[in-house]
Amino acid sequence: MVRKNLILAFTLLVISPSFLAVAQAAQPSQGQAAGSMTGAGTSGSMAGASMSAAPAATGAPGSSTAGGAPVATFSIRYSEQKVYFLGDSIMIQLDIQNNTPDTVRFQVADNRYFNLDFDVRTTTNLAVAHARDFTMGRNSDQPVLYREVTLMPGENYSTVEDLTKYINFTDAGLYVVQATFYPSLFRGPGSAAMQSNRMTLNLRPPVMGVEERARVEAQTGALIARAPLPPDEVVSYTIMARQKSQWEKFFLYVDLEALLRRNPDRDRAFRRSTEAAQRQMLDQFRQELMQSRIEQDIGVIPTSFEVQKTTYDASQATVEVLERFTYPDYTELKQYTYLLKKQDRYWIIYDYEIKNLGTQ
Repeated sequence: MVRKNLILAFTLLVISPSFLAVAQAAQPSQGQAAGSMTGAGTSGSMAGASMSAAPAATGAPGSSTAGGAPVATFSIRYSEQKVYFLGDSIMIQLDIQNNTPDTVRFQVADNRYFNLDFDVRTTTNLAVAHARDFTMGRNSDQPVLYREVTLMPGENYSTVEDLTKYINFTDAGLYVVQATFYPSLFRGPGSAAMQSNRMTLNLRPPVMGVEERARVEAQTGALIARAPLPPDEVVSYTIMARQKSQWEKFFLYVDLEALLRRNPDRDRAFRRSTEAAQRQMLDQFRQELMQSRIEQDIGVIPTSFEVQKTTYDASQATVEVLERFTYPDYTELKQYTYLLKKQDRYWIIYDYEIKNLGTQ
């Protein structure tokens, strides 16, 4: 008969990929996994093994204490610095650091819900409900297998968890996130616990489509949008975006379909394709441009450039640019002539010509 939340000692010789112990100060001995992970002892009782110098639930946030002396620190940070939208996975990196001269031991369950919990609150201090998977996993009538982890002085134990597996986000907004780690596993109210630092989560409303999502400015979280720039500034913006490999900015003022159809074979295939196939061709063309597999003349990165001449009327514009390409033994000079057309209020690059001017 299986008891609810039965805790079993479980020895593993190979670490699960989702949990990685990183030895920062000492290399693991032969036969052990990185981070000095060892098998649990023979005891499988509810008392089990625990963090050395049993951590108190109180004390400094992010640390466990014994008689006022720090034993280990627990901290969280975003695995990726990016803009998060409602419905995205939100990957959180969790770190346990042994900053003491002593060995630290704790238990790691295969079911992470018995090691971790998250407290997420709105700016008005309202708690966000747990995800259904978390609630069911924490209350499942299954054995809980665990293994004991040993951290030598200076070693760090890290894992990455998806916050949305723990918390049910239903609205965009600003949130405060804090994690709780149970070194002796969660066994009910009063279980020994370590609190992490707090961090802010700005969860934005969902966006429609891959292209709109890709146009998000990473620094500000705002959508990258066209502005009614004059033709010479459009060309300068596009070249500078290419110099910085900021592809979404590079494509912002480029007529991708017109560039694709400059080639007679591609134009013929495009005209004969269905609308869905045309979209697929444009996506593939975009990827090939980014990988410098085609149209290398417009995709190549100049060392420097200088706008020399701009002419335009109400609907068409021509911008001549001197571009320099520096190599170890020489500098190549080329004159690019960009052709632009006006769509609504915006100037868009639809073609270009190149003239080689020799070397320096």
